[in-house]
Order: sequence, then structure tokens, then C-alpha cells
Amino acid sequence: MSGRDGIPTRSKAGPFGAHMWSRRWSSDLESGVSRGEAFLGRKDARNGRVLSLEHSGRIVRCDVDGSQPDPFTVEFEFAPLDATDTEALRTALRREEGGVLGALSGEFSDTVGFLLLPAVNGATRYSCRCPVQPGPCRHVLSAAHVLVEWWDATPEVMFALRGLRAETLGAVLGGNADGADGAVAFDVEESLWGRDPLLPAVPTATPAGLEDLLDAPVTRRLAAAATGDPLEQLRVVADLEDFLDAFTRYRPRDQRS
Repeated sequence: MSGRDGIPTRSKAGPFGAHMWSRRWSSDLESGVSRGEAFLGRKDARNGRVLSLEHSGRIVRCDVDGSQPDPFTVEFEFAPLDATDTEALRTALRREEGGVLGALSGEFSDTVGFLLLPAVNGATRYSCRCPVQPGPCRHVLSAAHVLVEWWDATPEVMFALRGLRAETLGAVLGGNADGADGAVAFDVEESLWGRDPLLPAVPTATPAGLEDLLDAPVTRRLAAAATGDPLEQLRVVADLEDFLDAFTRYRPRDQRS
């Protein structure tokens, strides 16, 4: 995701992040800098100084326009979930209204969001090629704000950022996080569809009238099934039309005047 003039942000004032869990991450990152540096990071993000965002596995890279001709590259790397968080996530996903498929598509509660959220201290590594190091510089902060809005728009990426791919999530749910063979100890149907799935009503079939049964495509198929001779097919169609006409004019004896 990128823009020639920088990535636009939805937030025009105040904090970044539409979800409680995403807002928490950027505010935690800002807590390590002064109010002035935090202001500059937000200003750079809103002014389109973040030029690109690339994601690969647990790594996100952003190019941020700075004081030099070439942009600075900011890199974030997120740690995989540890055993404690994996167990908590397993329990929380079983309780999700939309089931596992809903969570994988990004429809998960704040509970799951906070479990997937990487802690700023301990689960988040960041770097910038600018001279202002160590600590989160304004380039890291501006990239972080754009990153948070990316999470809000596509929350399903949080699984990949924490080392959980869709093909391995079943093993995690079953208590077998290393992916080795073993029984998956969870209800597959409930995990896929949720505890109380809302299914569409089955439509009631309305019997078709004879006119519908003998419409043009149907009569042609009936004629083709009766004979392969085109002229005979025309005769069959004509006979069916005569039958339909006579049938629609039919009245029982007790209803004849």
C-alpha cells in the first residue's frame, strides 16, 4: 500500500486508532517520547510523510520522508505469541461469535485484539536509518500511526504479524502450537460457524404452472428428446402448444354452462 504523495490518514486530530486495542499500541509507543516529539510524529503522519507500507510475515517496512533527499526506512518486527498468550487466545477464539473464520476475516472482539496486540516493550522491535537513535524517532512514530490505521482497516493481518498463519491456526486451537500431528481438541463446526450461527431461511418452492413448464426452452428440449428430425421437432412443439391451449380451456362437466 503506497501513495505518490504519501499514505493519507483517516485521523485528522487526536489519537490514531479506531479500536481500543490498536489505539493502545500507538499510545504506548508515544509514552516513551516527549509531548513535542509525539506531536511531530502525528503531524508527519497526517502530512503524508509516510510514503509506503510493505508487509512480509512478522515484519513491516515503511519509507518515511525526512530531512534527506532519500526517505528513511523504518522497520517493525513483531515477536510470535508465547505459550501463555497462545493459550489465552485459544480460549478467546472459542468464544467468538463469528467463530474462527470470522476472526480470520478480521471480525473479532477487543479481547482477541488485545491478545494479538504486540507489546511495545518486549514484543515490538523497531529501527530507523536516521541519525536520531536509539528510541522511537519521529519517523518511527509517524510510521506507527499509519500502521495502526492499517490494522484498523485489515485487522486480519494481526494473526500473521504474531506468527499465526491460517494453515497453522487449527493446531494452535487444538493445543498443539508446534504444528506436530495430534488430535485437535475443539469443536470444528462451532469454531467455523460460531456458537449460534444465523443461517438464511430455506425458500419454499412454489409449484410451477403448466405454462411455466412448457415455456419455449422446455418445449424445445422435449422436442429434441422425442426426435432428432428438425421437422418432426417442430411438429412436437406444435402438438405441445395445442395441448396447452386445450388444457387451459378445459372445464369440468359440472362447471360447464
